Amino acid sequence: MILSQDIIKDIKGKSNLMFDKASDFNVLTDEISKETGRTIGLTTIKRLFGYIDDDRKTSQYTLNTLALYLGFSDWNEYSRSKNLDSDWNFDTDKVLIAEQTIGTMIHVKYLDRIVTFVVTEYDNQKVLRVEKAENSSLKVNDILFVNSLQVGNIIEADKVIRGKNIGNYRTHGEISEMHVE
Repeated sequence: MILSQDIIKDIKGKSNLMFDKASDFNVLTDEISKETGRTIGLTTIKRLFGYIDDDRKTSQYTLNTLALYLGFSDWNEYSRSKNLDSDWNFDTDKVLIAEQTIGTMIHVKYLDRIVTFVVTEYDNQKVLRVEKAENSSLKVNDILFVNSLQVGNIIEADKVIRGKNIGNYRTHGEISEMHVE
């Protein structure tokens, strides 16, 4: 999990750090420990800020520790107070590709990448075709065989067709925003 920009902004505001140098992460881990009596590892902090590629799920302990640092009793209280779903612009939590109509557009954002997919059919199966891709290794017209897309999860395709080439694909960051039209 990579924290949303809103959460990072809250942490920057509390810590008065810009996270533009490696030592800022060390300072934050020390600050969190002093204020909460709990620890979060340096690697975990870097992963949450997107400086380390890692698809591991973030533990409830880590999320609760961040919430404590930010002045809340736990992650749920922080999430509710920030209305994170609307701040992150989550229109849909999970999209099952097989249930979508042909031509449905799905816009996803992960890390600094934005990809627009259109639901299409390939060999009698509903798949995603890349309509537009920014900062992504995906290319326009790539065909992805994906069962579902969900905010908070990575995009993982067991099969990708690019012209005459066949491969697979997995993102290094979780979907932070998704809009279906």
